[in-house]
Amino acid sequence: MFINYEFLRSSILNKILSLIFVLIFPIHAYAGFPEGENGYELKKIEQSFKLPCSEIGKDKCLARVISMGGCIFSFEINKGKDNEAALRKSDEVLISLLDGNNLDINNIFAKDGSIKSEIRIEIISRINFCRQAIKEAIPNLVKLPEGMEMTEDRLEILTDTYPQYYLQMFEKTRKGN
Repeated sequence: MFINYEFLRSSILNKILSLIFVLIFPIHAYAGFPEGENGYELKKIEQSFKLPCSEIGKDKCLARVISMGGCIFSFEINKGKDNEAALRKSDEVLISLLDGNNLDINNIFAKDGSIKSEIRIEIISRINFCRQAIKEAIPNLVKLPEGMEMTEDRLEILTDTYPQYYLQMFEKTRKGN
């Protein structure tokens, strides 16, 4: 019985030491797209980021890819880029994702140039996964009229409308506006 006690005590001691080691020497884990010295590594994204399109369908794949573009746009704004540079970077990643998954962005549109409703709903739902980043980006995306302040309520409303704003850019381009 004493031997079992020593083993148990040793096991607890090892667990405590392991916990202390982890707390003293934190391990960093990174998630997201591969980034190099010059930003996103587009070829790596194209070659390695594969969605299960055959299982979930092309429309859901398109929605996921486009929503990633919407999130990246806000991430780039949060990195201090202006709207044009942020959109350019977002578009580069979007194109890599489309190419890597053999998707055609034209398939999101209905005949009238609007985004198909089932795809729109999926995109909006998925863009909202990065809601916090969008909320942080809004003050840099929206220039309020002089004398108008960015209140918490206004920030929430603008954050809620961001997915529609992002999708409207695609529709305007498609319709030639």
